[in-house]
Amino acid sequence: MRRLSLTALAAIGLLTAGAAPAFAAEGGEGGTVMIMKHACTEQDVQSEADFKAIEAQAKGDRIVALALTVLACPTTVLPDDAEGQIGAVKNEPREFDFTITDADGNEFTLEDAEFMPQKVSEADVQRDLNGDGEFSKEVSLDTSHYKFTGLAVGEVKIHETSEPEGFRFGTFRLTPPELQKGSDDQATGAEITGNAMITADLSGDPDNQVMLHIYNFEGEMPDTATAPVGTDAPASAPVALLGLFGLTGALAAAYVMRRRIA
Repeated sequence: MRRLSLTALAAIGLLTAGAAPAFAAEGGEGGTVMIMKHACTEQDVQSEADFKAIEAQAKGDRIVALALTVLACPTTVLPDDAEGQIGAVKNEPREFDFTITDADGNEFTLEDAEFMPQKVSEADVQRDLNGDGEFSKEVSLDTSHYKFTGLAVGEVKIHETSEPEGFRFGTFRLTPPELQKGSDDQATGAEITGNAMITADLSGDPDNQVMLHIYNFEGEMPDTATAPVGTDAPASAPVALLGLFGLTGALAAAYVMRRRIA
């Protein structure tokens, strides 16, 4: 039975510049897999090339690159968890599901996961996300995610068994090392090994855990002749985020959204 983490509600207030921000989360006994789900609703992302073009705007800063992808593809959660989202920029809730198979062959779905409502602000990551020259706690991104604990340590398979309506599996990213503390997601060797399937080895990470940022692209799979995956594409022009979000009601201009996020 899924549980709502009450302690996670206060996690952001305890963050300091030296602590791991909400893009990373604490592990548990055994192996841990965390899934942060993103829907690319604010920029037209149809291929890995489109996605890399967004990251390229960060000019090598991996924290900013991740933040830019979250702006283009805000986090989404299940409808039952929508009230728990606490970030300023977030997506509307959607239905989806995952099946995780651990090293012993045990299977888990989102019914077995713990919902972790979190957010990360400019102050947490010490980055200026809206171009006003400040690191504000008021400018924040929702980083709510789902946490699977007690997994047999070793190779795990993460399969998106049900995508949100109107979306398809697109790509995934790991949390940058700069945002991790005592963890090394890259050492898990996470990779796409099948249709909407990611494989990782939890034993490669010192704390036997991994955070996966899984992105869904909107619409049907495009013609590969017009949107090849893995090729270079021109970077999208940076434009302004409009509107005010969350408890403070405000996120200033950074990138144009096709529609406001409720």
